[in-house]
Order: sequence, then structure tokens, then C-alpha cells
Amino acid sequence: MKLQINLLLMLSSIFIAPTFAGCQQNSSSNEVSQLIENGKKVIIHIEGMSCMSCVANIKKNLLNIDGVIEVKVSLQDRNTIVTYNPEKVTTKQLKSCINKLGYKAGKIKELKA
Repeated sequence: MKLQINLLLMLSSIFIAPTFAGCQQNSSSNEVSQLIENGKKVIIHIEGMSCMSCVANIKKNLLNIDGVIEVKVSLQDRNTIVTYNPEKVTTKQLKSCINKLGYKAGKIKELKA
């Protein structure tokens, strides 16, 4: 019985807690939306990705750069779409981050944000 209760508590913390955390973040969703609207958006071709771990690694490291607002990485398309604040970070820094991870950042194309 205690094992079942502990298991239920563990599962509820995994599935329910993120929902509550998301609710707390809604108060600043307007700020995030405004940052995304005001940021520049680029697509960067990436060579060397082979799995979802590569995708997660690239996304995590790009998001750690001050000024990066949003990152979407596609294994299938072999690219990333990055929304960033050009006053805080440059495309050269984005490419450098990807290259330092062992991938090859290619051509950058600016998109409409």
C-alpha cells in the first residue's frame, strides 16, 4: 500500500507539477510574446546532427546564450530557427556556439519574426 502511494506521489509530481509551473509563468507570457515579436529570427543550417540528443544539446546551449529568446531545432530539416535580441547577441555568436558543440553551422538566412 505504501509503495502504491509513493508511486502515485512520484507520478503526480511528474505530470501535475509542470502544469502548475506553467500556470505561474502565464503572468509573463505577454513579456515573452513581446520579446519574440521584437526579436530577429534566423534559420541556421546545421551539419552533423544524428539524433534527438543532438537536437536537445543544440537547443539547450543556444538558450543559455544571453539574448536568445526562442530556439526550434529540426533534425529532419537539419536546421535551427533562433529568435534573438540583436542588441545582446550576434549571429556570429550563434554559429560559434553550434560549432563549439562539434556540429557545423552553415548558411544563415534572416526570417520575418
